[in-house]
Parts: sequence; structure tokens; C-alpha cells
Amino acid sequence: MNHPESDSNRTPISIPRVLAVTSGKGGVGKSSIAVNLGITLARAGRRVCVLDADTGLANVNILLGLHPQKGLADVLAGECPIEDILLDGPYGMKIIPGASGIRDCVELSAARQRRLVTELARIEQHFDDLILDTAAGIGDTTLDFVAAGHQALLVITPEPTSLTDAFSLLKVALRRHPVDCQVVVNMVADISEARAVYQRFSGAVEKYLGISVGFLGFIQRDESLRAAVTLQHPVAMFSEHDPSVRPFQRLAQALNELPWDSSNRSSFSRFWFRQLLRAPRPEEPADADSGAAATASEQLPAEPDSTPPVDAPVSGSRNSVKERFEALRKEFRSLASELDEPCAMAEWIQALEADYRDRFGIPAVDPEALIEWIIQHPGTCEGVLARIHERLDRQGSDESGDGGVVQEGPATDNVVTPDFGRYGPLAVSERKTPNTKPDAVHRVDVAVFGSQQALLEWLRDSRAEGQLLIEQLERRGDGD
Repeated sequence: MNHPESDSNRTPISIPRVLAVTSGKGGVGKSSIAVNLGITLARAGRRVCVLDADTGLANVNILLGLHPQKGLADVLAGECPIEDILLDGPYGMKIIPGASGIRDCVELSAARQRRLVTELARIEQHFDDLILDTAAGIGDTTLDFVAAGHQALLVITPEPTSLTDAFSLLKVALRRHPVDCQVVVNMVADISEARAVYQRFSGAVEKYLGISVGFLGFIQRDESLRAAVTLQHPVAMFSEHDPSVRPFQRLAQALNELPWDSSNRSSFSRFWFRQLLRAPRPEEPADADSGAAATASEQLPAEPDSTPPVDAPVSGSRNSVKERFEALRKEFRSLASELDEPCAMAEWIQALEADYRDRFGIPAVDPEALIEWIIQHPGTCEGVLARIHERLDRQGSDESGDGGVVQEGPATDNVVTPDFGRYGPLAVSERKTPNTKPDAVHRVDVAVFGSQQALLEWLRDSRAEGQLLIEQLERRGDGD
């Protein structure tokens, strides 16, 4: 009789590096960069899978000239395993076409949820890099994929609209989950323009959002890229010495030089499993949902770290988790009945809620229920409201010319989107100052042309001769 291996003898499961290629607006070359970067990494010997995560306008297969017969929706319906929809790309790269259905996993039946999680978990361990080509903008699906990625590759161009929309995307994404963001500047003339665009963008992000973004690299304007889209033949498949290939080689090299430790990372499927747990379906009872989640958890591969996640059974039974929570709740009630310092307890509760929000990306407190309770108990909340008004008044008096924004750390709720116009406030250093003194005045050379009035009369009288202005001035300067 064969016995399963113990946890101590289990071989760690490979966790792929998940790269979310995203942008604030469309038309900046995001999908082209995702495909060409994937080909470049695969060409260097890495096992790469590109997941077309644009649920509305999937086009990765179009860039490669591939014609899939099935998509991820067929896998979720149970019509085929995920291996059947994988497309073969250049240099062994794999493509998952048409990622429709990923975001809708919380609305599926328990059987489809389990299938989604287990299918993703089964294939991801076979890859070194999982590249997510997300949709542009700040839709929920895009934000979820950015949160699921280990690194976000944010594509921008010199256009002010691209910078503004990318800033908005990053601002909203940070409300959900910390983001390790690397910037790729596309459609620039050279490294100097790329650096200038990056500095304008990173300066605004650091000032208003309180985080730093890295500069992964740039891609020059290249007609070969446009032709490659038409021919459905990516430039990364050209000769390694072709100038069009070099930008993606530099991106791949810079990406591989970034620190990466898979032992401290969560897998892509584990992220979606947690999404499943956080959104119970109203049409099913809680026990049925918990059972479905537990079944899905049993089918997931073990994480390489030894610390069990919070949402996993501690001693092999979900009841043990409930018992621990119930014990903590009883201890909290006992402490609350004995404690005479409500402010200290409130600070502890807020810190606990912040820890929950940082781990799972959603608030633990229902804001609507809290507001409804405040409305129903106005007398109880008078002191709270007074303190809120006092803080707002204090913040208003402490503003220091930052566009009306009071920024405390990386909070992003009230951040005003900066002006990324060519000569906006972030581009002052790029303005060229003329080498003229403030009091310099342009004057007519009186020794050559006489007084301004005499020159004007002479030009008026000689207009009938039909000569060009420059010819008239040259004759005047020669003394004619």
C-alpha cells in the first residue's frame, strides 16, 4: 500500500513569476510588448505562458496569427481541460486565449469554482513566467489581475493622456493591494526622451501616491513594429541582431536582474482561490460554500513556504479554525467588559482591521452598515463627529500649496491627478530659457537703416517694385 509523502519530504512546487502588463489607456502598445517580451524570454530558454486577460478585446492570438477553436470559457463549462486550449507559440511559448470567465469565478457554481482553481494550479507549476496581458483602464477585472501579479509592468507613452490615465490606474490599484510597479516607456525617439517621460511620471507618483516606481526600459518608435502587427509576425522573432529586437532583449535582461524570491510569493491560482473565499454566493448556504472552498483548497498544490495561510485549516479541520475564532471572540468580550479605556481598544480594533485589509485587499468592516448605525444613533456619535470635524479643520489649515491635497503616507483616496501637459507643473525643468536679459529690447540698426519711421516709409514706397522683403533689406543695407 502506498502512503502519501509527508509534508517534510514533499518537493516544493514551482511558483512562476507573474507579470501583469497593463496600461491606463488603450493604443500604447501593451499587447505587443507582452507578446514580444514573452517571445524574448522563451527564446532565452525560459518556460513562458501568456494569458490573454483582456476579457473584452482579446487579441494576443491575433498578433501571433493563431486561430483558437476554444477558450477559457469552455474550460470553466467543463467541456475540456485547460491543456486542450493551450496554443503553441514561438520558441515553446504557450498562450491561453480568451480569458473571459476569470473575473466571474465568484458567480459560478461550486463545481465551476473548483474547476477554475484546480485547472490554473495544475498548469502554472510548469512555467517560469506567466505574463498577463490585461485590459486597459481601471475596470475591476484589470485591477484584480494587477493585484494578482507579482510585478506590474506599466506601459506609458509621452502623451499627457497616457500619463494621466496610468497615474489614475496606479492610484486606484493601490487602494486594493500593494503594487510592485516597473515602468516601460513606449514610442519615444531615444533614451533621453524616455528618461524625461519617466521622471515626470515617477515624480508625480512619488509626490502624490507616496511610492516609487522603477524604470524597466524603453522602446523606440519603430515602423517594423507596425508592420509586424499587420503581418502577424512579432519583431521578437527576427534575427537576434535586428535593431527591432534589441529593446525587448534589454527589457528581458532588466527583468531578470530584478530581485525575485519565489519562496515568499503566493501563486496565481492561490490568489483566485482567496477571491473565491472572500465573495460567498447569496444563492447558496454558507455551509455549502465553505465545503466547496475546502474541496478546492485540498486540490491546490502546496505553497513552497511552510507557514499555512490564514484561510487554510490549521489542524486538518475547518472546525478548528471556527473554534479558534470563537475563543478569540469570547476573550475579546471579556476584555471589553473589564476595560475602562475605550479609546485604547478602538485603536487596537483599527490596527486589526488594517492588518486584515492589507492581507486580503478588502475592508473588514461594512461601510454601509456602519453609516446606517451612525444615522440611527446620532447622540452616541456626537463626540466622534466632533473629532472628525476638528481633524478636517486642522488639515485644512495645514495645507501647503499641494493642490488642496493632504497626503499621509501612500493613501490615494483624495489624490488629485496631476497635470501631465507638456509644460505642466512637472515639466518646468524641461523648459528652455532664452539667453536674453529681462530688459533686452530688439532695436533697428539706425546706422544702416535709419530711423524706424524712415525705414517704414521706404518699405512702403518700394513695395510697388515687386521685390521680396529680404531683397529690399539687403539693398538698403548695401547703401542703395
